[in-house]
Amino acid sequence: MPIELEDRLSPGQLVAVPYGERLVEGIAWSTDTANDEDGLELRPISAILDVEPALLAHQITLAEWVSAYYVTPLSRIAFNMLPPGLLQRSQVVLHMAKTEREEAGEGGLEKATSLRLQALVGLLLADGELDVEKLKKMLGLKRAKEVLKEALTSGIVEREAQLSSPFAKKRLKRVVRLVAQGEELAAWRQRTEARIGQYLPSTTAINMAPDNVRRRPKKSTPDPWAMTGTADVLTLTPQDRVSLQAQRQLAAVDLLQNEMATNGNNAHYWAPSKLCKATSLTPAQLQALVRENIVAIEVVEVRRDPLQGRTIPASTPLTLTPAQERALEHILDFLALEEGSGQEYIKPILLHGVTGSGKTEVYLQALAAIIARGKRGIVLVPEIVLTTQAIERFAGRFPGRVAIIHGDLFIGERFDEWQRIRAGQVDVVIGSRSALFSPLPDLGLIILDEEHEPAYKQSEMKPTYHAREAAIALGRVLRIPVVMGSATPSVESFYRAEQQEYSLAELPGRIGAALPPVEVIDLRSELHAGNTSIISRRLQSELERVLHMKQQAILFLNRRGAASCVLCRDCGFVVMCDRCDVPMTYHSTERILLCHYCNRQSKVLHACPQCQSAGIRYFGLGTEKVMETIQRSFPNARLLRWDRDTATDHRVHRQLLDRFANREADVMVGTQMIAKGLDLPGVTLVGVVSADIALNLPDFAASERAFTLLTQVAGRAGRGEEAGTVIIQTFNPQHFCIDAASRHDYHEFYAAEIDARRRYGYPPFRRFVKFTYSHENRRRSQNEALLLRERLDEWIERLGLVDTDVVGPAPALMERVRNKYRWQMIVRGPDLHPLLRVVDAPGWQVDIDPVSTL
Repeated sequence: MPIELEDRLSPGQLVAVPYGERLVEGIAWSTDTANDEDGLELRPISAILDVEPALLAHQITLAEWVSAYYVTPLSRIAFNMLPPGLLQRSQVVLHMAKTEREEAGEGGLEKATSLRLQALVGLLLADGELDVEKLKKMLGLKRAKEVLKEALTSGIVEREAQLSSPFAKKRLKRVVRLVAQGEELAAWRQRTEARIGQYLPSTTAINMAPDNVRRRPKKSTPDPWAMTGTADVLTLTPQDRVSLQAQRQLAAVDLLQNEMATNGNNAHYWAPSKLCKATSLTPAQLQALVRENIVAIEVVEVRRDPLQGRTIPASTPLTLTPAQERALEHILDFLALEEGSGQEYIKPILLHGVTGSGKTEVYLQALAAIIARGKRGIVLVPEIVLTTQAIERFAGRFPGRVAIIHGDLFIGERFDEWQRIRAGQVDVVIGSRSALFSPLPDLGLIILDEEHEPAYKQSEMKPTYHAREAAIALGRVLRIPVVMGSATPSVESFYRAEQQEYSLAELPGRIGAALPPVEVIDLRSELHAGNTSIISRRLQSELERVLHMKQQAILFLNRRGAASCVLCRDCGFVVMCDRCDVPMTYHSTERILLCHYCNRQSKVLHACPQCQSAGIRYFGLGTEKVMETIQRSFPNARLLRWDRDTATDHRVHRQLLDRFANREADVMVGTQMIAKGLDLPGVTLVGVVSADIALNLPDFAASERAFTLLTQVAGRAGRGEEAGTVIIQTFNPQHFCIDAASRHDYHEFYAAEIDARRRYGYPPFRRFVKFTYSHENRRRSQNEALLLRERLDEWIERLGLVDTDVVGPAPALMERVRNKYRWQMIVRGPDLHPLLRVVDAPGWQVDIDPVSTL
């Protein structure tokens, strides 16, 4: 640490540090020099890039915990906590040597010994500097190295390491601002109106068009439509021009004044060009207002607001039910523990409330309580689709004090929200799992809504963290409550509540209504009765009733497309993806065959490519097939499809949700997106087209996912004034998941599931770590898996790890995905961190505490 930076450097700041011949950006982690290791060559920090710390003290501690628990380099976690585009790219630039610059480069060209060096010197004299990477693109790698070596040897050119400007930066905009106020503005207005009155046209004059009207060309023949009188009346006089200018200037000032009166500090900024267009002002006339000190043209920072254009009505706290009051008091008791006692650890709170029991209102009033105490809160939702309604609830209760963070925001929007959070301009941060890493000062409460959702787990890339576990660790660091809410808590969370590791609060009933009755339809009986449609007779009659009553219905099927399999009935050929070991899915809307794993597309087949038969048929079903079936049965029904094909980003999600909430559609067909926390009062019927999809997958959590999806989608019905009905279609009505979901009985499901997991040693009784290796060569993947298995067995024995074993290796369920063969193995044990710290597995994807073993 240079002496001149000692008083200004603090942990969490972004700094520039030398790294070889480059200059790179880093984060000051600690200013404690007592632990410096002897024998290491230390290089001084070059500069502090931002006075305000990018990471707060609790974020640094959280990053260290995530690094240790998920066995991930600390730097990767720390930089993942920063918004995209904030870091500056390292670059090396060439410029003329100092002596050459002082001589204005006069002798540079003469000293150049080759044509290519002369060309480089000429380029530097013209542009000042040149990025080395740009030089490599211009000349190619080999020639660029030769020119670079010659240039540096000659002494004419110098090389300098720099940091490029960050991609994410503040948005600046030229705007017009009204500066004259009070008596000064009133006096100007009086003078301007007097000019208008002085030059008003007489009663005999003709009303004129704007001054850019062209004169009608002279004609040799008389024009019967021509106005009588001289042509001079069509030309604006100087007095008319003065009056017209005064009217336009007055209109511009009125626009600016009305905007300020209506929106105050949140007034919309008028750009000079837009103001001129709106009022027909010319740039010269606008400059005249600037010279009179009536308006000023300034460059201001403009916030990119994710909520811009949305009208969110303000809301007030609702009257709580007795159960809600008890849950809120439960949370507030832990807030009192945070402020008062010296208790080292505050238990996380599991809020188990059935669908429609008012968990969100408890969250809102708990946040209001901590904000009143000068604290702030973070609210996590599992997916972007849930943020739409959640944002409206929280932004309406805390207007102007809510920030939004999720991965689907534009880089500029996310940067501006991050800046507001860091500056302490918000009280609540709401978003997906990455919102947990926001630099929110005075954090006093963390809320995880729908805590059971697998979307809280990052599995594809390091760190493979679970937002729930990270939130609990952060709550432990800050000694603040962590509230986890769900109608179907994860088995691990409810088990921890049973073991007194979590504190349990329950909301057992719906507000103002009962849970909707659930009917289970045995599709085997439908087939025996001759009904081969994907819609049972009972569901068909309920749809007729709902449409007749002008109500709404949701049809749920967790599979996209129109047909999940394309098969030749003559030779048995199945159309498979060339890069994945999965069948192609037929999408009737686009008329394509699509792989849902690598997105490969191919044309629709009319003949079998293997036997040239015309017996190609499309089997299976998806959301598109359901749409077609409903459209044929109810041609007048207004249908809406909500799946990954129709909702490509969070803006389309919002549009689809708004359309259905505004009763612009009668029936919505969708995948699991529609099962997650949506509040749609108009829905009185929910139909599960097939409850058997993914019910019997070879995964320890398959039953839990099936029960959760069925219970959650059933909870969308009957949330308004009318009672709701749920119909579940299945070929396996006796399955305990479907039986428990039909009775909304979480406790019965949990008892059966925890017993099975205890018997087989599944989580939470043993930890899992999933190892996955992918390679284009199948034999290479198999060999690497066998070698790692040997190393794992050796280290388990050497470390003396009890009750620890390895399952596999074996090919993954879908062995080939994106043209890579995948092999997997699962390590099981009570504590696997000693093993993870010593096993070196380069090229392997290591998922700690996976939510699925597929």
